[in-house]
Amino acid sequence: MMLIKTTLKAYGKINLYLKVIKKLKNKYHEIETLFCFFNIYDQIFVTNSKTDNKIIFTGKFSKGISNTNNTVLKLLNILKKYPKFNEHKFKIRIVKNIPQGSGFGGGSVDVSALLNFFNKYLKLNLKSKTISLICNKIGADVEPSLNTNFKILYGPNNKIINFNKKPKFNLLLVYPNFLNSTKKIYLSNKIFSKKNNSQFNFLKKNILNVSYLFKFLNYKGNDLEQSAFKYNKIILKLLTFLKKLKGCKVARMTGSGSACFAIFENNLQLADAILSLKKHYKSYWIRKVKII
Repeated sequence: MMLIKTTLKAYGKINLYLKVIKKLKNKYHEIETLFCFFNIYDQIFVTNSKTDNKIIFTGKFSKGISNTNNTVLKLLNILKKYPKFNEHKFKIRIVKNIPQGSGFGGGSVDVSALLNFFNKYLKLNLKSKTISLICNKIGADVEPSLNTNFKILYGPNNKIINFNKKPKFNLLLVYPNFLNSTKKIYLSNKIFSKKNNSQFNFLKKNILNVSYLFKFLNYKGNDLEQSAFKYNKIILKLLTFLKKLKGCKVARMTGSGSACFAIFENNLQLADAILSLKKHYKSYWIRKVKII
């Protein structure tokens, strides 16, 4: 038996913008979104298990995660049909450093990191089409999280455009200590945008032009914010506060929330913003992060 002892990093994601195009027949939604990743991650420890596969969640944000119904378990159940996977039993311990129900994709990025690991180390040799199918059975954020490139996800079948370059800027993340239900937010969404795939190439070419990028992001927005405000006015208050801070270039909710992010002109203004936030929102999870 192959001895397995490894530590994986599953980096959190942000939707820099998110447009909801339409509701699909399968009850999901066609969206268009720009993904990036930041330098806070869940730690995943994988070792051999003598008996069955075992998943343990620990860490600050592990509270309330179901042991019988979670994304990692879904992945293990799907992989059981591959004989090479079944030659082993695993003990997986996940230290949750990414807030749950935040829009930072914690559950999805854990799955991506594990899928990459199993495919490589167990030599499952899964074709990209198979990987794509596995990811989409678990969630729309899983496949885009297989690498940390800047990327656009769009279309009814979640096509991905990877960017070769990425801008470097610091972000301020704020999690207001409550979970948003993705399902609930999407179900009550009333805002739909027109498709505009013609902008993708231009954005790809100009991705390093930060002033263009900020303008573009402000023009695009996040269609799910209005739906989230209906459930919780705290998000609206937080965004209003962030937008008024000196040097704030972009402020919005990520994904279906509840977390928000803000991008500042420079690090000094970002540091001042953190002080202001900590004064007003003492209990919130507030972090300065780097795009990776």
